[in-house]
Amino acid sequence: MKIVQIGPFPLDATCIKGGVEASVYGLATELAKNHILTVIDVPRTDLHQDKIDCVDGITIFRFTSPGKSNTSALFRSKKIIETIRVQRPDICHIHTSSLFSFLLFIALKFYKIPSIVTIHGLAHIEKQHVWHKQRNLINFVKYITQSITEFLFISLCRILIVDTPYVAETIELYKKQHKIFCLPDCKVIPQGINPVFFQLANSSKNSQLLSVGALSKRKGHLHLIEAMKKVKQQFPDFFLSIIGSISETKYLEFMQVRIKETGMEKNIRVFPNAPFEQILTFYSEAEIFVLHSEEESQGIVFCEAMAAGKPIVATKAGGVPWVVENNVNGLLSNYGDIDTFANHVISLLKDENLRKKIEDTNRIQSHKYDWKIIADEIVEVYKKLIINH
Repeated sequence: MKIVQIGPFPLDATCIKGGVEASVYGLATELAKNHILTVIDVPRTDLHQDKIDCVDGITIFRFTSPGKSNTSALFRSKKIIETIRVQRPDICHIHTSSLFSFLLFIALKFYKIPSIVTIHGLAHIEKQHVWHKQRNLINFVKYITQSITEFLFISLCRILIVDTPYVAETIELYKKQHKIFCLPDCKVIPQGINPVFFQLANSSKNSQLLSVGALSKRKGHLHLIEAMKKVKQQFPDFFLSIIGSISETKYLEFMQVRIKETGMEKNIRVFPNAPFEQILTFYSEAEIFVLHSEEESQGIVFCEAMAAGKPIVATKAGGVPWVVENNVNGLLSNYGDIDTFANHVISLLKDENLRKKIEDTNRIQSHKYDWKIIADEIVEVYKKLIINH
């Protein structure tokens, strides 16, 4: 089968930025073992010229972006569509519900090229949170335009891949609220993780905590830092490593200022854009994985933590409860409930037997996030779509 994947493909596989990059890379790597695969990377501002890369037998077409805004990628659409048509794919797989992706989807329908879309997070909900927190014109415009784009996109998809039942149920709610005019057939297929996590040795150190996620407001790091004040009262020597790609520079500065204000410079350290090998070391050495996120459709980092055998302390945000079952894979609290979150961390640090029980459970359950299993499911969706096209 000739497959074209359309989405962000990492410039450097040792420093993957964000869950979507990780998903596109992981799925492409697995599909390339049995199929002819091409990747169309999203236009990037940090490229000086268009180029073609080859990684692990995968051909990646990379394009420059004429501006810094996301919408500037639209100006490269014509060239990208021409590139896709030359490939003569059996199917195209589009990742994300951005305006750029939506335009490509419409073009592919026009040229009668079978295509499928995976939703990585719900832009309507994410931008709504941002707008409610900071009401300014820019955030309002982003909220409206990206919501409308997502609603139209979903409405035009006959089949849609989503990563958790949470996303499928939310889309059903959109239909009931008349936000979309047609309900797609949502195939719930989770995002996978790098197979190296399944073989990761457990070298946990006492009172070592780990948080992995983009350095942005949505990940709730400021709430996490506040929770650590209570943890320090009982575990003064705890150490928290916060890992993530920089999404918002000012937010990173706020985090660092708050760490200093709370007097926890020796307890908490932020590692922006850490390389993959270093991240693996952090996972191996952590006793507990923590993330106080406001919104997740799945949360690939939770799946990685499970494969590494780490108990998880998280929030009940979005699709998290479909990945992290309370008292089974870890402990959950409401977003913003800092005291309960801190108490969950303390409980796990105190109870070695509970940590061991969750570790064993997580290592077993994590195998459902094996890319081989997931890729096989996705290929079956491809085949049905091609036959019915």
